Amino acid sequence: MKTDLNPYSNPALKPQSNALKRGVAAPASQLQPMKAGQDYQVDLSQAAKAPPSAPAASVPLPSAPLPSVPDLPSLDLADSSKAVAQEVAKEAVKDEAVEGVKKASEVKEEVSTGSLKKPAIIFVSGWQWMFSPSKSEGSYAGVERMAEAVEGARLYGWDQKDEILEHIKKTDQSQPIILVGHSLGGDTVKEVADELDSLKYNFRKVDFLATLDAVGFGNDIIPQNVGEHLNVFGENDFFLNDGPHVARNHSRTKVANILSPLDHTELDDAKDIQFEILQGINKALKRG
Repeated sequence: MKTDLNPYSNPALKPQSNALKRGVAAPASQLQPMKAGQDYQVDLSQAAKAPPSAPAASVPLPSAPLPSVPDLPSLDLADSSKAVAQEVAKEAVKDEAVEGVKKASEVKEEVSTGSLKKPAIIFVSGWQWMFSPSKSEGSYAGVERMAEAVEGARLYGWDQKDEILEHIKKTDQSQPIILVGHSLGGDTVKEVADELDSLKYNFRKVDFLATLDAVGFGNDIIPQNVGEHLNVFGENDFFLNDGPHVARNHSRTKVANILSPLDHTELDDAKDIQFEILQGINKALKRG
């Protein structure tokens, strides 16, 4: 008598599908008896048809009203492109302006370091409302005529000392400095020469200094940085001149005093005085 050693020959021990492993009873159709020598197989196609486990009960979330979205204005692409182009153009102009300012600053800095390669020829007039009893051109027109006759000369008022010093500062050290002033303008050019004779201006030389009836009382002594000085003063105006001038250092400065019978406002119109001034300027330019 044969003993059936196949444990699965007993219907009670027949294998069940994976559905049993998940705790789901398999239908009877899936429980097929295995034949001898047959591999263990599970019909997954039938298990796939098994109903899924029931999902957990969902808890409803409280509903909240959604915020209303405002209507957006319609976008005109043409206008938008135009606006963008305008902004780009503005930025380009701004950049160009900034670049221009930088270049101007560079030029200004270059000039301020003494890059003007020409003489500083400076004429300074007095108070323009000075009364003149003579038949001259009036006030200080003669100073202006001389400035026009000398190429490259500049004309300043008696109250523009700072502007004169700034112009001299811009002038190269190798170029001659020439100062001519009448009345209060004579005081101004003397003060400019005094300031240039200092460490601040490196004892800048004044090649030619001319004063016509300077009216101050501190103009008598000419500083050592002046090479040649011409002083013209009238003999009739006690209150409008300060008399003859002297050099602080005679080995450095040549001083010439001219006493004139002309009225205070006539001095700059007189041909002989104009001739002396222009001769002094030409000599200074030749030496420079």
